[in-house]
Amino acid sequence: MIQEILRKVKENKKYKTLADDIVKKEIQNYLKTNKIKEITKQDIKNIRAKLHKTYSSFQTKKKNKRYLYLDNLKHALNNNNNNKENIEINKIIEQLLSITISTKERINDYKQIYKQIFEITGNPETIIDLGSGLNPLSYSYMNLKKLNYYAYDIDEEDIRFLNEYFQIMKKQNNNFNGKASILDVKDLKKVLQIPKADIIFLFKIIDIINQSEKNYKTSEELIKNLIVKSKYVVASFATKTITRKKMNYPERKWFELMLDRTNLYFKVLKTDNEIFYVIKNINNQQPTYQYLINKKVR
Repeated sequence: MIQEILRKVKENKKYKTLADDIVKKEIQNYLKTNKIKEITKQDIKNIRAKLHKTYSSFQTKKKNKRYLYLDNLKHALNNNNNNKENIEINKIIEQLLSITISTKERINDYKQIYKQIFEITGNPETIIDLGSGLNPLSYSYMNLKKLNYYAYDIDEEDIRFLNEYFQIMKKQNNNFNGKASILDVKDLKKVLQIPKADIIFLFKIIDIINQSEKNYKTSEELIKNLIVKSKYVVASFATKTITRKKMNYPERKWFELMLDRTNLYFKVLKTDNEIFYVIKNINNQQPTYQYLINKKVR
């Protein structure tokens, strides 16, 4: 039954590129919760609706143009000899970042976001981006001379696309290495197998995880596991709803309380669309004065 449901769910092109294992997990959860004997069209719609919340709602209609943009970027980088070409490269990168809603929202903020994060963490040599979407396309805004970048997501086509992008950027900077792979952030056993890093990004992914459970257990376990794998974890949350209305309470109090309870120190950074928590584990360390005064910033 699961294979048949998988086929029907992925008949819709919106879900065609999602990794089979991810879709199967959603199907298994649905079957376990509803305990049905025969699948209906409504069941297929319900499963797709769940997948839409965790992925497709963040896409724009520009997705089908991304390989054209990538090809344009490749040619522009190869011909990069003057300021005119630099302007063209920046324009193409903005086009690429406009493909998904989250990256589009950050276009005008990326440089400042990374500047503020790296002022706290220092310049990283290794970044892991979990639930990355197309966020790695913002690499050029990081202004880093040397970097290993590992991106993980659930969409097979996004992973192929990112690896092509990484190859292009590698040719421009021999000190840059990037690799994208399939990974479900909710699979904590597999998350534990990722390499160690200076920083782990969790941009807008925790709210998605929390949609599937009544408590925050998975999110808390994820943070606890990740802080062991890295010096810093940077988690972000939207401050506006899908309809672009500002949230009355954009700070995640439950998240801050959890960080306090687990002895994790953090600083808060904000943009118009997003709130970022830069988190550090100071267990077995003497907390720095800077972190103590910024443990809670409003």
